[in-house]
Amino acid sequence: MNENYKSLEVSSFRELADKEFEPVVPLIDHFLPGEGVFLFCGKSKIGKSWLALDMGVHVCNGLQFWKYDTNCKEVLYLCLEDGERRLQERMFTIADNYSVAFHYCTESTTIDTDLMKQLEEQVTLSPGIGLIIIDTLAAIRGDISAYGGNPYLKDYNIIRSLHEFALQHHLAILLIHHVRKLSSQDPFDDISGTNGLYGAADGAFIMRSESDGVKLYFKNRDMEQQILTLEFDSNTCTWKLLDESSPVENVFKSDPDLRKALEYIKEHGEFFGTAQEFCNRINASKKPQSISGKLQNRKRDLEKMGILFVKTKKNDGMHFEIIDLNSIKDPSEFTEDDLPYEIVDDE
Repeated sequence: MNENYKSLEVSSFRELADKEFEPVVPLIDHFLPGEGVFLFCGKSKIGKSWLALDMGVHVCNGLQFWKYDTNCKEVLYLCLEDGERRLQERMFTIADNYSVAFHYCTESTTIDTDLMKQLEEQVTLSPGIGLIIIDTLAAIRGDISAYGGNPYLKDYNIIRSLHEFALQHHLAILLIHHVRKLSSQDPFDDISGTNGLYGAADGAFIMRSESDGVKLYFKNRDMEQQILTLEFDSNTCTWKLLDESSPVENVFKSDPDLRKALEYIKEHGEFFGTAQEFCNRINASKKPQSISGKLQNRKRDLEKMGILFVKTKKNDGMHFEIIDLNSIKDPSEFTEDDLPYEIVDDE
């Protein structure tokens, strides 16, 4: 018998429904999640490295990136196609604060040798790292023969190895990569390589030059596709945001129950009662446990819209306290003491 054999750890949907997970705080709100592997693709010289570097600078300083808030974390930048001289020139161009929280290196091993060990070592030395930028995938890809010459298996296992590392250390990895020469109707079909890359990744960013400007398409496992229109400022070598959709609103619009919940609160201003009563009010298609979980997972988004959401466990089930602070004359005077129920720690 295989000494490494391990039985399946099987649970039920009932057990899963009763679990509560802490929401993963994004590194850049509604743009870059706080965990996972994300491909960042575009044609050569389009400016994707400038944008990735600028994102890293904002994250390590906790500065707002475009209109999005950031979660301040240390950054590790594997600048594997440029030397220190060029990286320094770029740093002087776009950064005002040369932070010790922004780490870099210009050499590494490949994914099929010791790259994961190198990353593990660096994260141990700098546990505050929340974002790793790898520029580029080609530099760490390694020898395809290690996977029997199967390019799909190679691509898939590259992303899976990085994905497992990212989840283990609660960080995000931005993997800069190229696109095919010919553009497809679906921007995400432009990603160079096999479907194993995008299939295993947690999301992707695609930069494309189109007739009305440079577009940045992005989506991930928890977000529908978003499209931003960008313009490159040659004086500062940074990308400016010209046009955007409303990511927060779109998240709720894409889910019928979340949309109805948001519409109800905006219309009535508040709700105090059981989860079952709330589901009845909005004519939800899912059960209270599902609605409760969805709202809890979007608690941060609700706060961004000025909506306070608190759930408490009571003898007669789960209770919701929901307040639209926009409907209060002076939201700054509102405190938890104004809630009709005492807030009890779920634990």
